[in-house]
Amino acid sequence: MLMVGVNSVHAQYTFEGTFVMTKSVTSTKKKYLIIFILLLILFAASMITTLLTSKEIELHFPSFGYEHSNYSVEFETEGIAETGSIREENGDIILCLKALHPGSTYVNFQTIHKDDPALTDTFSFTIQVTGLGIIYSHRYTFNGIHLVFLYLAIFLLTLSVLLFIWHRQSKKAFHFSYKTILDFGLSLFFLAQSLILFATIIYTKIAHITLEGEHLFTVIALSLTFISLVATPVLLIFSVLITISNIGLIRKEGAHPSNALGILLSALLIIGLVAILMLTLMTNYYLSPGALITWVAVTRGIVSSLFFYFVCILFSTLLFCLLAGRHKPAYDKDYLIILGCGIRDDGTLYPLLQGRADRAIEFYKEQLEKTGRKAFFVPSGGQGTDECMPEGMAIRNYLLSQGIPEEQILPETESVNTLQNMKFSKKIIDANAADPEKSCIAFSTTNYHVYRSGILASDVGMNADGMGARTKWYFWPNALIREFVGLMVREWRTHAFLCVMFILQSVISGNLSWFFSLIP
Repeated sequence: MLMVGVNSVHAQYTFEGTFVMTKSVTSTKKKYLIIFILLLILFAASMITTLLTSKEIELHFPSFGYEHSNYSVEFETEGIAETGSIREENGDIILCLKALHPGSTYVNFQTIHKDDPALTDTFSFTIQVTGLGIIYSHRYTFNGIHLVFLYLAIFLLTLSVLLFIWHRQSKKAFHFSYKTILDFGLSLFFLAQSLILFATIIYTKIAHITLEGEHLFTVIALSLTFISLVATPVLLIFSVLITISNIGLIRKEGAHPSNALGILLSALLIIGLVAILMLTLMTNYYLSPGALITWVAVTRGIVSSLFFYFVCILFSTLLFCLLAGRHKPAYDKDYLIILGCGIRDDGTLYPLLQGRADRAIEFYKEQLEKTGRKAFFVPSGGQGTDECMPEGMAIRNYLLSQGIPEEQILPETESVNTLQNMKFSKKIIDANAADPEKSCIAFSTTNYHVYRSGILASDVGMNADGMGARTKWYFWPNALIREFVGLMVREWRTHAFLCVMFILQSVISGNLSWFFSLIP
């Protein structure tokens, strides 16, 4: 069966499509179930770790290079906690407190210098003991926090690996699928966060830095901010190159809005980077706690999450569009669809459309030479209001002029867009083929347009391979951006849902005190 992996729209055309739709929905439910179960397991492991290790807390204080002869610990409210031990290690004074009863108390910790007893250092802070006996400090630090970070890093890494596996399965099942792009982009998104978390854990252990509970959620936003800022040179170079290609396009083709998409994208990337940098500086500048720093941190988290997600999907889209444009189909094709894109007033082909026809002819001759297998041409395109004939007929005339036998040409002359190109061409192929399900199909279009055309082919239940004709250097970068925008708009509901999830995560990050207030 050739239609394995196609999307639910196929149900409108074939019984097999209905079966595939059901299978696709079931597969999606299984994926969500796997993620949910994995999240529950890691959450349970994290809670168990917390309960086992957080009955006492170790707080680190600087020794300032002095030796100390004595220490004193005073609790404002007795019976909440007690002193376990005090020791000096790696230049820090480590105070261990043990939980006794639920409640909150203010603590004064004083150290006396050994060489001069008159000199003292005083540290004041608040501790909280929950009903479960979890003791944490005013910065929401508790023992076992490294393990909680580790579980979170493992979850994100596992999620990244699962998404990559699903990306490979989707790509194998059907050559052109937006799921392939989305799964790969999300895999990069979560992989980067997990690597930052692992790096944070390793660094804090090596440098003897105490991880704080308030970073449990904010470290995700911090990691995305860090990655975005580190990627600034690459994104700036990309923006400059895209802008240069757009300027060349505008000079050659004219100043149309569609010819400035690359410039617009470059401007958005630069604005995003500047916004993240300014919010990072503001977060570091306003050191005192309060509503301002909370909302700055929340805004930075939201902007960083959405910006990096956008960059991951952009990279994934451009990567697979470029690979699709360079793809060479196997020499086993029965039908070659040529997608129309406008003709001259006299019915001859513009260079862009001629390139598509030439690419199909080149493949036809190569396949005939290597395998002896003849393919039918399906030149596809209707007649526009400013055109003297249907594009399908104009391409047919060009094919005849290039020595293609007339009996090998099956023109399609009704379509007005790429989706209809695929839909109406499929009808012609199904009517002509002895066994439509066994027909091997390829389509020829311009290199930047191959991937989205393949997705549209799958929308009508046609599992077609694609080949790309080359275009001028200044044209394809802007065209790739146009494909990216088209694919984003096509799946806007999916992107909107994910963006809402990232925004909620950032809001929770900035209001961690509310989250901790829920702990019994």
